[in-house]
Amino acid sequence: MTEPEKIYSDYDPFARVYNQHWGNEFTPRVFPLIEQLILRHLPTGASILDLCCGTGQMAGTLTALGYRVTGLDGSAEMLRFARENAPDAEFLHADARSFELPETCDAVICVFDSLNHVMTLEGLTAVFQSVYAVLKDGGPFFFDLNMEPGYGLTWNDNFGIVEDDHICIVRTSYSPEERTARFDATVMLLENGWRRTDFALLQKCYSVPEVLSALGTAGLSAIESYALDERQGLTGLTEEADRAYFLCRKSATDAVD
Repeated sequence: MTEPEKIYSDYDPFARVYNQHWGNEFTPRVFPLIEQLILRHLPTGASILDLCCGTGQMAGTLTALGYRVTGLDGSAEMLRFARENAPDAEFLHADARSFELPETCDAVICVFDSLNHVMTLEGLTAVFQSVYAVLKDGGPFFFDLNMEPGYGLTWNDNFGIVEDDHICIVRTSYSPEERTARFDATVMLLENGWRRTDFALLQKCYSVPEVLSALGTAGLSAIESYALDERQGLTGLTEEADRAYFLCRKSATDAVD
C-alpha cells in the first residue's frame, strides 16, 4: 500500500523548539562531509536542493558560501524559521515524495535522518524518483539514515528541556519487531499564557539492501555508503554503524518503472 499524497506537516508543532535546540546540532557535524564529498566537486554558484531542509541552518551555511539553495520541507512552520535563518535561499512547501522544481539542480542533499520519517519503502522510492527528476545528469545526491544500532542507543530515553518561555518533554522508543521508532513529545509555549501541544513523530528503520534497491529503482547509481567515526572521519559502512551516509548519482539511463 502506497503512502497518501499529502504534505508532511508533523513537525509543525515542534518547529519553534526544534529551531532553538535541534536546528544547529547536526549542521556542524555533517557539513564537513558535504564539503568533502559534494562541494569541492561543484562549480562556483552551483544550485543545491536541501531536501527536508527543516529550519534552514544548513541552507544558511550553503548560501553564505555563494551556492544557490532551494530548501524544501513539508512543514510550513519549519519553513517560517528557515526563511529567517537563510534569507538568501529560496524555499518550497512540498512533500518530499512528490515534488517538482522549475529547473534541474546540480546536487541534492537530505540530512539529519529526515528520510527515516518516510514510513514505507514505496514512499522512500518515490522520494528517490522525485530526486532523480530534478537532478542534472551525473549530479550527486547525498543523504543519511538512522540505522538499527542507532535506534538501540538513543531511542529508548526520556528527557526534558525547561526554559523561561517553553518546556519540552520527550519520550522515545524503538520496536525492533516493527523496525519503527517513536518520538512522543509534550511542548508548552508561553504565548499569552501557556499553551500545551502533544504530538508523536515516527521513523522507519530501513536495511541497506532496501535502500540500495529503492535507489536502483529510481535510476540513482554509483552508490557509495559510509559511516562516520569521530576520530577517523568517514569509514566504510558496517553493521555496527548507528548512522549511514549514502552518496549516489543520477545515471544517464532512464529509471526503472
